[in-house]
Amino acid sequence: MILSKYTLLKNNKKIFLYIVWGIIGTILNIGLFRLLLLGRMDYQIANLVPLFIVKIFTYITNKLFVFRTPFANLKYCLKEAGAFLLARGATFIFDFTGVIIMVEAMGLNPFLSKCIVAIGVIALNYILSNNFVFHKETEI
Repeated sequence: MILSKYTLLKNNKKIFLYIVWGIIGTILNIGLFRLLLLGRMDYQIANLVPLFIVKIFTYITNKLFVFRTPFANLKYCLKEAGAFLLARGATFIFDFTGVIIMVEAMGLNPFLSKCIVAIGVIALNYILSNNFVFHKETEI
């Protein structure tokens, strides 16, 4: 099936916005992680705290600016938020355990490990958000 120019532009805009907000979220995630490490917090706890904060930030920015889904009704919003939390829960596990594996099993620096894992998390989050979480009201 050949995609129209409008569809290609719309998808490219969505991907562009996702990348922009994803970069901001990643900077927030890694920045908070780094600050907590500098404050002598254990790297596992320092990894956990930003993950919770950034999940809230990314839900709001993805809903409002990337996927632009409506606030149709409470049931719709709860279903969408639940799907988001489930999807981000999966990438949370990937992020949290990925850093631990890279530090403990591979001997890498915690900050470097966090940066490497973030790349996979961004890709997984987009795939899950685009395919399973954010839908227009008519698609639910």
